Amino acid sequence: MIVSYIYTALIILISLLVQGHSSFDVVRIAGVKPDLMFIAIVYLSYCFGSFYGEVTAFVSGLLHDAVSNSPLGLLTFPKVAVAFVVGMFGRSLFKNNILTTSLLLFAASLVKGFLTLFLSYVFHEASASSILSIILPESFYNALLAPPLFFIFDKIFERELEREGYM
Repeated sequence: MIVSYIYTALIILISLLVQGHSSFDVVRIAGVKPDLMFIAIVYLSYCFGSFYGEVTAFVSGLLHDAVSNSPLGLLTFPKVAVAFVVGMFGRSLFKNNILTTSLLLFAASLVKGFLTLFLSYVFHEASASSILSIILPESFYNALLAPPLFFIFDKIFERELEREGYM
């Protein structure tokens, strides 16, 4: 199990680096980067359950808040809330279907986007135009990247998933 924690930490740190560093702006499409950390959180919640996903979302969200200029908790709470819900559905959805994986990530990204927008309104840092300019493109981008990333994560966590009896 310790190996899966190490893999999780590496995935979160690499995705935080890609998300935050300006040299990775080449992956930006229409001014929006995919949220690789969020895709990893959804995968971990989906495969390992709600608690594992929530803890991962909390720690990675605090790291994301720390490197961004946002108020503490603005990026953490939506990730934890979505990780809880996805973890509750967990293995009841068929994961090997590309359409299901994409729809799951699209819906989860929309929920995360609207929760973040609501919290941004509370902190007086948002506008309604963010729905069309940020939330929808990011949701489509996340849904597009979900199947290949889920496949890669399945290969990374293959031993742990087999041990748990989920593969």
